[in-house]
Amino acid sequence: MSKNFEIRRFALVLTANACMFVFGVVLLLMGSLLPSLEVNYVQAGSLGSFPLAGILIATILVGLVLDTVGAKPVLAVALAMVAGAVGLMPSLHTYMALAIAALVYGFGGGVLNTATNALVADLSVAGRGAALNLLGFSFSLGALAAPLLMSTLSGKFGTASVLHILAIGAGVILVPVLAFRFPAPTHAGTRLADLLRVLNHPLVWLFGALLFFESGSENSMFVWAGKIVAGTFHSGPERANWALVGLSAAIGAGRLGAAFLLRVLGSRRTMLLSAAVAVTGAVVAYSSRELPVAVLGMIVIGLGLASIYPTALGVAGDRFPRQTGTVFGAIMAVSLVGGTAGPSICGALAATGLRNILWVPMISAAAVATFTILVTRDSQKVISTD
Repeated sequence: MSKNFEIRRFALVLTANACMFVFGVVLLLMGSLLPSLEVNYVQAGSLGSFPLAGILIATILVGLVLDTVGAKPVLAVALAMVAGAVGLMPSLHTYMALAIAALVYGFGGGVLNTATNALVADLSVAGRGAALNLLGFSFSLGALAAPLLMSTLSGKFGTASVLHILAIGAGVILVPVLAFRFPAPTHAGTRLADLLRVLNHPLVWLFGALLFFESGSENSMFVWAGKIVAGTFHSGPERANWALVGLSAAIGAGRLGAAFLLRVLGSRRTMLLSAAVAVTGAVVAYSSRELPVAVLGMIVIGLGLASIYPTALGVAGDRFPRQTGTVFGAIMAVSLVGGTAGPSICGALAATGLRNILWVPMISAAAVATFTILVTRDSQKVISTD
């Protein structure tokens, strides 16, 4: 492998991580904006759902496009959509206009999410799991950046200035995307029916089921961690939010650490260990009698959840190396359904007691472990439908 190739590969991976950072910003952006928007509660709830709808639509559609036209035009269009929609938001003053902008930047973010995962998987054949965990760490940084920028800069410079900064940032990342040479698409000119044939393989849907449970658990904890602590210990939102901060930080740190742990344990054992850690954290939080112990439990849950999603994508990339776009699009769409269903299930459980919500990460971890065993059998076997 030539030195020039390695330099180009490193530059592309770095660019993909920058794009994933943008997706992290996009996912948390509306939640950071809502306090400054003059909308009623119903409109606020709808505005919060539009980016997620855009992400889901993009995830369903983009996989096939990636395999036929390649990552470069897909990433370029996605960044332009994010930059344009976010940059225009300060000049939008009606609910409908804001809703359309949210849908557009959500769609762009969903494209970035799927495309960067597929690109990094294609570029990191020797260590997909580690590379995708580092990509997940970039997402965590972006997810922290949106609320951090809003809380620190909007008071001094105004919300509009922060949105313009974020739009400019997406535009800056667009420059290397346009300048660099990307790998050629693996299935240029291939008929749609031939590409879709890979989705008939049951292993694709086993991966989808694994990520369904992981995403359901992870998103449930993001939504409910603070509420569990606040309601159980009758604490104020400031103290309860430490549970969410700890969970988020642990997921970011866990993904960074998993990039190194995978070299020692491999994908299968890392995912099984992660599931066990998540169960341990849920048990600690469930049985806690003091707020700091509950927060510690949430941190341990975050450490357990951290590596499962990106490592599972890495294994899927190893099994379907020539159809990563199509396969990733399918299984990530299933994961989004889990991520949407999880918090609603927790809402029903909350009526029986807030602690009972913690059964979700426990049961989900057991399901993840089961599907991990299934998808990692014959883990060296490469599947192709060419």
